[in-house]
Amino acid sequence: MNRADALEVLRQYWGHTAFRSLQAQIIESVLDGHDTLALLPTGGGKSICFQVPALLLDGLCLVVTPLIALMKDQVEQLKNRGIPATALHSGLTAREIDQILEECATGSIRFLYVSPERLGTSVFQARIDRLRLKLLAIDEAHCIAQWGHDFRPEYLKIARLRERIPLVPLVALTATATPEVVEQIQERLGMDHCKLFQAGFGRPNLTYSVDHTEDQTGRLLQWTKNLVGSGIVYADTRKKTEKWAEVMIKSGVSADYYHAGLPAEDRQSKQDAWIQGKIKVMACTSAFGMGIDKPDVRLVLHMSPPDCPEAYFQEAGRAGRDGQASKCILIYHSSDRKLAEKRLELSFPPRETIYNIYHKLGIWQNIAIGDGKGMSRPFVLLDFCREHHLQPPIVHHSLNILHRAGYLLVDDSLLVPSRLRFTCRAHELDEFRVKHPVLGRIAEQLLRSYTGIMEEYSSIDEVALGRKLGIATDELRGGLAELNRKKIANYIPRSDQPLLVWLRDRVPESHLHLPPETYSRLKERKREQLLSMLNYAEQSDVCRATLLLDYFGEKDSPPCGQCDVCIQYHRERPDPALFASIHHQITQICATAPIKLKTLIEAIKPGHPAQIRYCIRYLADEGLIQIDKHETVYLST
Repeated sequence: MNRADALEVLRQYWGHTAFRSLQAQIIESVLDGHDTLALLPTGGGKSICFQVPALLLDGLCLVVTPLIALMKDQVEQLKNRGIPATALHSGLTAREIDQILEECATGSIRFLYVSPERLGTSVFQARIDRLRLKLLAIDEAHCIAQWGHDFRPEYLKIARLRERIPLVPLVALTATATPEVVEQIQERLGMDHCKLFQAGFGRPNLTYSVDHTEDQTGRLLQWTKNLVGSGIVYADTRKKTEKWAEVMIKSGVSADYYHAGLPAEDRQSKQDAWIQGKIKVMACTSAFGMGIDKPDVRLVLHMSPPDCPEAYFQEAGRAGRDGQASKCILIYHSSDRKLAEKRLELSFPPRETIYNIYHKLGIWQNIAIGDGKGMSRPFVLLDFCREHHLQPPIVHHSLNILHRAGYLLVDDSLLVPSRLRFTCRAHELDEFRVKHPVLGRIAEQLLRSYTGIMEEYSSIDEVALGRKLGIATDELRGGLAELNRKKIANYIPRSDQPLLVWLRDRVPESHLHLPPETYSRLKERKREQLLSMLNYAEQSDVCRATLLLDYFGEKDSPPCGQCDVCIQYHRERPDPALFASIHHQITQICATAPIKLKTLIEAIKPGHPAQIRYCIRYLADEGLIQIDKHETVYLST
């Protein structure tokens, strides 16, 4: 197998005639059997890096990914290209899981996507040796790093999985990783001698800016009213997404809102409307955007700073995936620092509160102490909070910490469609249709609409089926339930409720343990990340792109020349004659005695204060003058 074979697969299934930067080298490394770590920017074509080589290998590619929405999207894309793929996640029945794993063992499936919590289940572990695995792909690999912004403890199970399949090469992929996180990925995945490929994180087509204003509404409308293309407006609370959507709609902007508190069906329909261009701007929380590859996003507007540069870089990176010029703007209000610091404190409830919530969850879901591992049950946070007189934000943050500590997981990204499979034999179904003509019509339409429904579960759309049959959706659902009762078919109605997944057996409240890396040390780390984000927002001396790239380990990157800092820098730069005059005055004044920065600026004539500051920065960068922490300026010795 060589690069020509890989190009032929790319052409055959994707219709492309050439790979993007680094894709060919990464694919070659995978085909040569090397463990491979690929750091590619958002929109850099990471999935191609494991999908193409997997198709050249004779066997199954196991893909671990944390997001069910992303999993579903990639499986559908592969199927649309004629590539057999399927997924395992928390919403499936034991029978469905067993059937999927059997299909993988027989070789009829080429890609199996799994959520990380599935890796440790006894059913999955029992089937590993029969799966003919040829490649293990870890998407969003930064989730394995405890100091990463999106740590998921289930990813730690991958190391144990690797012990079972030591000869299967691994490819890990991520778009957001600091040097420390890269080191943790390699260590925790056992990638001792891996090949590392890192494309520059820079996106020259993106312009980063911070808009300091007290008039958030005015700026929001200024940036969205005449937007060409589509946009995303990120807010820090669910209520604010609704507020900003209403503001835009009242001003004539085609907009909607999206957050995790909406029913899954509503989230899907809103997302589809935005992707199809029926809605121009989506006001949303961070729950929106993962796995979306919409090319014409011209604006990503943050109404307040995220909690860390990783989150900002990832969310802003959803702009301009077609390579066209796009804007990434952070609107910064004078109160944002205090609000962000308060939000950090609230995100770490007292330990006693977390312990109490864990105890109440066990009782509420009827999970006995010493039992529960692997169980997943419907969970509506607001119902739990109302019954126990708890504040939703406190419960939400407590659940996040319990998740990091490996106790449980709330999966609220799940929309499991209705599924049906005929359980009777063909001749029994024929006899049933004769005896029950009304239900027989429904059965006949199911057979016409879903190929293979006699042999396996099919996801069904009751609305579309009802339309074909000319009956109301509720009436159709009643008919499907009747087929279920008469043991003609197994009908599993759609579920859009979040699931609470117990990652380990329930322990007594007194035995609950939150290690420092999931609480005290984590809190300090989060504080450092927040300070980096606030520094990005508040500073006005360093190019925005340079500052972000430096955070991700790309040192000494040149200024972008197009962010607000760069533009202001060029505006401030005095002409050579004025620069020489200001330089001379600074040297003369400082030669006499150290002087306060403010007094120095006021003493120099002519020159605008911004031009004088430019010269002072230049002289300081060149080491000709020094400015101490008290803003006193003096000549270097």
